[in-house]
Amino acid sequence: MTTMAIEALSGLGIFLFGMLYMELALKEVAGIKFKRWIKNSTSTPLKSLFAGAGATTALQSSSVVTLMTLSFVSAGLISLESSIGVIFGSNLGTTATAWIVATLGFKVKVEAFALPLIGVGGFLLITSGTHQKLAATAKSLIGFGLLFFGLDIMKTAIESVASSIDLSSYASFPLLVFVGFGFIITALIQSSSAATAIVLSALYAQILTFEQASAMVIGTNIGTTVTALLGSIGGIPDKKRAAAAHLLFNLITATAAFLLLPLIVLFLMQTLELQEEPIIALAIFHTIFNLMGVLMLAPLIPFLAKYLKRMFVQAEAVPTKYIHLVDPKIPDTALIALRNEVSHLFVKTMKFALLLANIRPKDILSLKHDAKEAVALNQGRIDFDYPRFYENIKEIEINAVAFINTFNQQNLTPEQSQGIEPLLSSVRESVYAAKLLKDIKNNINEFAESDNPPIVQAYDAIRRNLAYTMMIFVNSMQEKWTPEKCEEKFAKAEEDNRHIVKETTLLLSRDRVKEKAVASLLNTNRSVYIAMQSLQSASKAVNLHFSLDEESPS
Repeated sequence: MTTMAIEALSGLGIFLFGMLYMELALKEVAGIKFKRWIKNSTSTPLKSLFAGAGATTALQSSSVVTLMTLSFVSAGLISLESSIGVIFGSNLGTTATAWIVATLGFKVKVEAFALPLIGVGGFLLITSGTHQKLAATAKSLIGFGLLFFGLDIMKTAIESVASSIDLSSYASFPLLVFVGFGFIITALIQSSSAATAIVLSALYAQILTFEQASAMVIGTNIGTTVTALLGSIGGIPDKKRAAAAHLLFNLITATAAFLLLPLIVLFLMQTLELQEEPIIALAIFHTIFNLMGVLMLAPLIPFLAKYLKRMFVQAEAVPTKYIHLVDPKIPDTALIALRNEVSHLFVKTMKFALLLANIRPKDILSLKHDAKEAVALNQGRIDFDYPRFYENIKEIEINAVAFINTFNQQNLTPEQSQGIEPLLSSVRESVYAAKLLKDIKNNINEFAESDNPPIVQAYDAIRRNLAYTMMIFVNSMQEKWTPEKCEEKFAKAEEDNRHIVKETTLLLSRDRVKEKAVASLLNTNRSVYIAMQSLQSASKAVNLHFSLDEESPS
């Protein structure tokens, strides 16, 4: 008995390792293209359902797809509604595992294909060299073979254990107890597919009746939500909402399946006459109640999303807009979130610069006015908490650097590693520009309050050049101007700067402006010029984008 139990656990271990190895290999094969496919296939609830089902069938793990979906919704790549659709679809896709196990694992001699798969996979892995896709394919073959090899060991061991078990000792247990068994097993091993394989093996060995096995499969569906709930801990509201949607779907589906269990069993055994094929019948049952759940709840996705948005409201303000929403240990979504954060920081610095120059950001960023008009419209002082604004920019920098440090410790591809340095450079250049501008705020306020016309003219010229440079950034980031045109415009801004320096220097002799005021104007213009150069370097470091929905004073 003890030996058989050890063999059963060993078989389960090999099964789980094979499944994990296959999942990792399939993710390597799929790569970024696979994740991009999921992102692009979720524009409608129906597409989201198919994407979730297809991804789960391909990766053979609803948990992996669910966690991936939580990462996508955290990064803002897909909407809450789309994430709910994917999660619903993944529940349908996970039934494919039950079908594969039921048809191949119990109908075909394992030695006929499992060991050859492991052998071929091992040979390919050794000879793959640096060919990543071939190595990943080899790993998936090994994982697939180990999965069924472990299943065969587990199935044989459980058959032996069955002979020494008195079935009558728990035959009187209510079916709800078996739902609990299924839940506990799935929660412990973190895999509904593996739990379903255990149930199928027990049914095959006649340890369980069909009704008891069906109740346990219902329990495995509830148990699989534990993975998503754990994955949502500490996440953003939408991540928690998506996990809650997963829990609601599985609870409602499980409740309906449990209540209808006698009718479904009657349909399978009497109508379809599957008394002699309980393994196939259980796979059908698994499919029926998940399909039933999708048909019941898919039309309600918009209403469910609307309801869930009232839950998990995040009260505490955070300086960052994107990177706090994702886990830096998941490179693909982390890199996207980081690029978005760098763009966010850049736009925030642009707005900081305009506010310091006493220009309403919306007058420039909306492109409704040119630089000359914007300066003419903004002749007063704009009072705002610029030290706090600057501190917020610094907080974003600190968080971004910490995020990058954690990100760099992951197993990155060469492309991902190469993409980090430009992003870090852009962050530093943006913050340096903000510091230069912060330090000249007092000078700018003095110029704004001056009643000396030459000083006001020089001050407005500096502001026009700053606003003009900002317009170049906006047009570049919105791809309205080509890089060549932007270079021409930057050359004009540099020429205007030289003209400002020349005209300001002439104020000493021509307009009898005091040396201190002229020096202050020249230093202010120099700081603005260097800050604009830093922002230009920041914009060139990465392919930044511009969005008007950034939060800041207008």
